[in-house]
Amino acid sequence: MVKFHSPVARKNIIHMCQRPFPKPPLVEPLPLDGYLNRTDRAEVGRSAFFHGRDVEFEVFRNAAIRLNTGDIGGGTMIFQGAPGAGKTALMQECMEAVRRHSTPDDPWVAVSIDPGTLYSPVEVTKSLIYTANAECERLSKEAPGGTAQRLNMLPKLGRKLYEQLSERAVGVAGISVGGKSQAGGNFDSTISAEEVFRNAAPLLEKFHLVIFVDEAQNTPVARTTRGVLDCLHRNSRGIPLVTAFFGLSDTQEVLRQCGLSRFSDERVVNMERLSMEDAAGSIRRMFDTYYTGQEEEKTVWVKALAELSQGWPQHINRVGVAAGRVIRTNKGQLERHLLELALEKGTERKNDYYLGRLAACSQEPELYKRLALSAVRHRRGILSSKELRRLAAENLEETQESFNDFLTNALHAGLLAPVARLPHHYQFPIPSLSDYLRALPVGLSNAV
Repeated sequence: MVKFHSPVARKNIIHMCQRPFPKPPLVEPLPLDGYLNRTDRAEVGRSAFFHGRDVEFEVFRNAAIRLNTGDIGGGTMIFQGAPGAGKTALMQECMEAVRRHSTPDDPWVAVSIDPGTLYSPVEVTKSLIYTANAECERLSKEAPGGTAQRLNMLPKLGRKLYEQLSERAVGVAGISVGGKSQAGGNFDSTISAEEVFRNAAPLLEKFHLVIFVDEAQNTPVARTTRGVLDCLHRNSRGIPLVTAFFGLSDTQEVLRQCGLSRFSDERVVNMERLSMEDAAGSIRRMFDTYYTGQEEEKTVWVKALAELSQGWPQHINRVGVAAGRVIRTNKGQLERHLLELALEKGTERKNDYYLGRLAACSQEPELYKRLALSAVRHRRGILSSKELRRLAAENLEETQESFNDFLTNALHAGLLAPVARLPHHYQFPIPSLSDYLRALPVGLSNAV
């Protein structure tokens, strides 16, 4: 790695040590009706009741610190897990931390990049420049005179290169990027990722760029993606950046197919359930926000709802909303008999979620019931790839689906998740999901 040795860089390193990189404060909660009527957490951005994920945030923070201590190209991080594990919520917290850390004297830029554009160095670099320009304009409004003038010059320089890049057509598989479509799907070989990144480096070397890729399992496995990911992972050609990939459970494998290798085991995070303490902390924060008094009743409700959620972030939201609707209907009362109704409604919301996951699966429900019944007979509910192949063989033969496609679908639907530190072994990510599958009202042979 190339190191910064200038006095300015050394000053920034000292400044970084003096300036912490903490989690950002929570956002202002929605009005109660707004919270209870929302159907998708992503619709409202950052969660007002985000709680926990301290270990995961520390992985992100350590990578950002390493970037600032002089390494050009801080490498990559991967945060992967089943649907509903809270990956996007964590990403939003990390992005907000970067924004709050940015100052006119030490600008940091949180860049969101669509995974579908990672095959194109032109599109990726344009995103870096565009977002850095926007951050310059934001900081210039807050900066003193001299600093503001310097910042205002950067967007003008950036736009010039941005326009030059836009004039170069890069097409893959008939997709047009910045120019005419190339139906033959041939990449413009005169523009390498290394060349594009090196040309952009003079404009971006004054920034610290933290790149965020959500839904990273959708990164295109293509020849041209390799060059881009190499610039993000190993050598950014002079641009101080670090990249965080957030995606489903097979994200690391997809990125490996795209040419990434030598992942640091301390930067690959498999996101699972929250602890009961953290789950209760999130629900408690919601209760304290919307309901006053009744401390003893709150404690009982919070404990019961946290246990129902089993620490799964998607369920924490669902059971919290279900309970809130019961409380609203009953004029804010937290009587014990209402708790039973809230738990019933919360269970319905959980089962609705499981039904949606099951509908996204490629095989008949009977197969997933068979898997769940077999898993419960094994220690810790773990199934090997070999066992999965045996259990799914008959169904796959009938549908002509390959085992790899079946497994990828099960991972993306959240029915299965890899077992951390045990390759080629899988489990159901939430105990109540396994319970739900075993109770499905479908016929099943005794051969499991």
